[in-house]
Amino acid sequence: MLSAVRNRKGFTLIELMIVVAIIGILALIAIPNFISLREKAYDASAQSAGRNAKLAEEVYYNDRFISGGAYAGDLDSLLVYDKNLADDASVTFTFSTADSSGYTITTQHASSGNTFVFTD
Repeated sequence: MLSAVRNRKGFTLIELMIVVAIIGILALIAIPNFISLREKAYDASAQSAGRNAKLAEEVYYNDRFISGGAYAGDLDSLLVYDKNLADDASVTFTFSTADSSGYTITTQHASSGNTFVFTD
């Protein structure tokens, strides 16, 4: 009878409960880190779009320098110089000021509450 007990294969209920508990603990650690990384990625996308818009503004201004020079006041004018600005439709651009003296562009990703301001 003792040999019959030793020949049984499989996991006991206690072993399975321990494995489930360990997986639960690992999930509790990993999920907040994943959410934080997603928000950082959204912010990086908005920052990158803003830096690219800033470069496009400078090219736009330089093209118009001889005729008085002015900065673009909308995204459509900048898309001529950098079509990649429209790649992430979740990033919104707000042009507060745009004239011959400078510009202010604010970018924000739809999934993040952070805004980023680029000026000249």
